[in-house]
Order: sequence, then C-alpha cells, then structure tokens
Amino acid sequence: MTSQKFINKATIEFGRRIFGEQVRREPATLKEQYRKFQYYQSSHHKLGLMEHDRLWGEQPAVKEAMRRLRLSEPEVWDERSFRISRAINFDIKKMYLPKDEWVQYETDIPYLQPFLAEIEREQAEDEHWKKVLA
Repeated sequence: MTSQKFINKATIEFGRRIFGEQVRREPATLKEQYRKFQYYQSSHHKLGLMEHDRLWGEQPAVKEAMRRLRLSEPEVWDERSFRISRAINFDIKKMYLPKDEWVQYETDIPYLQPFLAEIEREQAEDEHWKKVLA
C-alpha cells in the first residue's frame, strides 16, 4: 500500500459514505471532458492535492463548510491538512510527487460538497423566511 492510499483512506471512506461507491465516472459529455482536461492542466494533482483542498476560507460558506468538516470528520480534516502541508513543501522545493501518488480525476473526492450544499439550503431558507416575515 502506497503512502497516498494510506493517507487518503478516511477521505475515500467519507466520500463513499456520502456519494456512494463511484464518485466520478468516465466523462460522457463534452463539458465533462473539458472539466477533466482542465483538471489535468493544473498541477495540484501532481502535488497530491484534491480539488477541494484548494478552497480556502475567503468566502463565508467555504469557511463554515471547513468548520463543519473539522468538527464532524476530524480524520478527513487531518488528511486535508497533511496534503496541504506536503504540497507546500514540494512546491517550495520545486518538485512533484512520484507519478503513482498523483491524485487521479476519477478518485478526486469533492468532500466539502455535502457541507456546501447544506449551507446553501440553510441560506435559501433564511432568505425565504426573511421575505415571509418582512
């Protein structure tokens, strides 16, 4: 077992619990193929980062989603922190991970998505009640 598979074990298990067995499938539409192309054009996957590792707390919804992730899934939060610190270390050294440890498009789990969707629903509900009660 490579270190990448060991490190992402909690994130993968969390993704399976939320999204089911298969998170992403082979792109069928042109839009999905373009997303995959864009994914591989950036270098974050070569540093071992997942797509949601690049999100930072600049927006209130993302900040709240990360807070909820830290409280409800501490193992996933720890793996995220490790991936970010390892990526910073490799980036400073101007190096990439070995190719077998790169994150593949099909295995990249959007682990903040459930929290972001929940926050979006809560904000929509708040807006609805503000309109109703105003």
